Amino acid sequence: MQTEKTYPLLKFNLLAERDIGSIIYRIYENKIFHVIIKEGEKVTMEMVKDGYAFLDLNGKGRFYNIYEFKSFSDIEPEVRNWSASNEDNGYTFLDAIVINNFAQKIIADFYLKVNKPKQTTKIFNSIDKAVDWVVSQMK
Repeated sequence: MQTEKTYPLLKFNLLAERDIGSIIYRIYENKIFHVIIKEGEKVTMEMVKDGYAFLDLNGKGRFYNIYEFKSFSDIEPEVRNWSASNEDNGYTFLDAIVINNFAQKIIADFYLKVNKPKQTTKIFNSIDKAVDWVVSQMK
């Protein structure tokens, strides 16, 4: 069961949630789009399309994204390239990426240095720090 200590997003009203098996999409009242990539899953363009369809059904517009990668989860290179581009990623104010191991840190650092995302992007090792940063950027 999620607790306030484990999930600081619980202090915000959850507007919509969708679990497609490998990934969970959540939208909160303050335009936070929280994406949980489950353990061992790899983010594909099909998942991105599912996420956009979810956003379109629940308010559209731009969001403050928090991508939470569980153990052994990853992202396809095609998705990294797409995510870093300005023209293809019009639903984003900023991205917070939550990682939990060294292999994910290497991939995240590669993304920041090689793909060079156009939108503000920051890497975190805890959901608490990611949420605090996102909220601070809203002001």
